[in-house]
Amino acid sequence: MASLFTSYFLPLVLVANIFNFQTSLCDISADEALIAGICRQVQDPPFCLTTFRQILAHPYVPEVVTRAAIAQSLQNANNNHAFIVAAKAAAKDKVTQDLYAICDVGYGLMITILQDAAQSLANKNYIALENDLSKCPRFVSDCQNALGSKTTPEMLDRSRKQFDLLIMSNVAEGLIKK
Repeated sequence: MASLFTSYFLPLVLVANIFNFQTSLCDISADEALIAGICRQVQDPPFCLTTFRQILAHPYVPEVVTRAAIAQSLQNANNNHAFIVAAKAAAKDKVTQDLYAICDVGYGLMITILQDAAQSLANKNYIALENDLSKCPRFVSDCQNALGSKTTPEMLDRSRKQFDLLIMSNVAEGLIKK
């Protein structure tokens, strides 16, 4: 009797495992396609892919991807804001201090708006979320424009990454079924 059970049960377990493995491969392919589609729209696709792979676990769904992108953007904005405040304090001349003050205010506002965006997502208020996220890239470009020739290579890199994170958030938000 045990041999009869084993002869039927073992192939069923094997088929179930194969099906589960194939299904999980399909899910991973779909997940990778989701983030690849988002990352094709940024300036630095490898940065985007690496960021998503570090902060997400499968399965990737647009709402979770959006939440992760906003959180990463907010963390980056806080780090950039601290960098700007330190650069403003270290600036030797009043003109440079004033230029960094523009960035200080802009990044401060962007942090507040990203916090609002995270709350809008949590409340499933997609209109407010879209509105919040659409405002943020302007703060990055305003800072870059203000600094102009006084922009450092580190600030350029920080701005590029911030801009990409904002694009990632915007594109992921657009994928949410509303």
